[in-house]
Amino acid sequence: MKKKLISIMACPKCSSSLILQAVSKTKTRIHTGKLLCKKCNNEFEIIDDIVCFKSITQKDRNRAESRRMINTFLKQEFKKDWIKRFLKKEFNFVKDEWKWMINNLNLRKSKIHLDWATGTGRFLRNILSIIRGEIIALETDYATCVWLKLFLKKLKKYSRATIICGDARNMPFRSNSIGSISSWHGLDEPKMDKVIDESKRVLKKSKRLALSGVFYKKNSKSLKLARKWEIRFAQESQIYKYFQKLDFKDIKYKIFFKAKWSDRKSFLPRFEDYYSSYAISAKKSK
Repeated sequence: MKKKLISIMACPKCSSSLILQAVSKTKTRIHTGKLLCKKCNNEFEIIDDIVCFKSITQKDRNRAESRRMINTFLKQEFKKDWIKRFLKKEFNFVKDEWKWMINNLNLRKSKIHLDWATGTGRFLRNILSIIRGEIIALETDYATCVWLKLFLKKLKKYSRATIICGDARNMPFRSNSIGSISSWHGLDEPKMDKVIDESKRVLKKSKRLALSGVFYKKNSKSLKLARKWEIRFAQESQIYKYFQKLDFKDIKYKIFFKAKWSDRKSFLPRFEDYYSSYAISAKKSK
């Protein structure tokens, strides 16, 4: 992790400041060590440059060290093999969505940018050369964090990045500490209302965030399943209403494409259900 980011870190349990106990470090980075909370006595490991705000099991480590999985990750992401899954028209809509999100974030002036639910870095890849400040990737899966680090090094874009393994529903940052926030299709996950609450808390006043997701048609199998799994923003208009409820200002919302899902094995959307991809951006007023 980058040393300069320690000042904005906070204990996700009690929100107190954290004390660094470094084991291995360079002039700008902490490679191994711990972050300690004196108030609630919690300790959070820094493992091979990744800050871990969740317990890392041996199973997590084994998955992260799987050569087969790492090779698959690099082939799929570094060489962009995943694009082949899209029709050309559909992928053009994806690029339009990325462009819209980027245009609604003042990335060049943001000193610290947070991307949560980063996953394999498909959206993050598009903004690495734009951001001039620090980049934080917040992802809940440890193996994905390890692969993401390898991916960013392969792109030669790791020097300003810090990867954090933790839950975006309980962010390990001080309030009003982040200059801009993004998440490409992070809204497709359960209980994302809590993440939006946290995003507003850590975002600086008058700064913007841009997020995206998918919603499903009324009475569809996909929408019924999404509700069962507490995916709150799976129905149109719900996300916009929630942003209004939190008193975000200058809310912008756009639907980019509608299509029928063709993958029979997919959990969501369900096969042959219609879905729509959207993005939303807003400014924190206070």
